[in-house]
Amino acid sequence: MIEDVVGGIFRVLGRFIGHIFIDIVFEILLKGPGYFIGRMFTKGDPDPDGFIVVTTGILFWVVLGSGVFSIYSNIGGSGNA
Repeated sequence: MIEDVVGGIFRVLGRFIGHIFIDIVFEILLKGPGYFIGRMFTKGDPDPDGFIVVTTGILFWVVLGSGVFSIYSNIGGSGNA
């Protein structure tokens, strides 16, 4: 009986932390840069939940990640020569 109560508490706590994590990752890290970049290149405000905002946010992180990887690999590669 006490195991069921503790298991239920952990299940609810896990869902709560999962929702917070999804909200932070999706809303702030993906939609945030996508909205600001979309606002620079479109007339008016883009739809914050729109396809353009989400894909622009994903593209932003892909470009940023590949740029950082490229810089890091070039710095690391030149030190070994």
